Amino acid sequence: MQLSEIWIYPIKSARGIAVSETSLDLSGPLRDRRWMLVDDDGLLLSQRRLPQMALLSPHFDCDDLVVEAPNMPPLAIRSWSGDGDWVSVRIWCDQLQLPHPDPEYSRWFSSFLGQSCRLVHLPYTVTRGVEPPYDSAPWRVSLADAYPLLVIGQASLDLLNERLRTPVEMQRFRPNLVITGAPAHAEDRWRRLRIAEVELAVVKPCARCSIPLVDPRTAERGLEPLQTLARYRRQPQKVMFAQNALIVVPGLLRTGLPVDVVESC
Repeated sequence: MQLSEIWIYPIKSARGIAVSETSLDLSGPLRDRRWMLVDDDGLLLSQRRLPQMALLSPHFDCDDLVVEAPNMPPLAIRSWSGDGDWVSVRIWCDQLQLPHPDPEYSRWFSSFLGQSCRLVHLPYTVTRGVEPPYDSAPWRVSLADAYPLLVIGQASLDLLNERLRTPVEMQRFRPNLVITGAPAHAEDRWRRLRIAEVELAVVKPCARCSIPLVDPRTAERGLEPLQTLARYRRQPQKVMFAQNALIVVPGLLRTGLPVDVVESC
């Protein structure tokens, strides 16, 4: 087995960036989901509510994060340096105090999305816990939904695409790590993985929300691929696809590294 793709998502629910390598700490890949959009009540915004967020396209320019979107000038978001007002935000069950660094950023996103919103940042000084039963030290997570990593086997997507009239790309499922060389849904049985110096604990299947219904190229929402997945991946009431993982031993990951299953069930 081999690590074939690495993806990071600097802004929660915006497009991802494919990278050839990344460092991991206990909260996930560095620079993954350190930024998030919230509404005026501090509630997170995502493609579930605003599918046009799929058209927000970030990339890194040295330490700056540059965001592009249709009919908008590029926005350069500076690396956070301690500035901004701290505001109360809610992400699922977590209530956090996070900095809102620059109102200009929020005006740009509000203009594109057609609603008032604010861009907030998760500093490394703020710790967010993983969902129960892993909500104790040392586990922590960025602004990802609940876990530091999402792992998918390429063969699992290939099997799905064999059943779809129109194939979908891996980005529908927003993985961090894509692994080749294993049978379809072999990740369901993995419990511990080693990739070079990095060790991962595979802890929970991912229950899919409505985001895979959004075409990342057009932001249009349809019925697939969840309609097809529900025919063979419903366990018992939710559609499961991919696996959530914790980082047991942090380190550096590169595409092309071999992946070893240390423990399975």
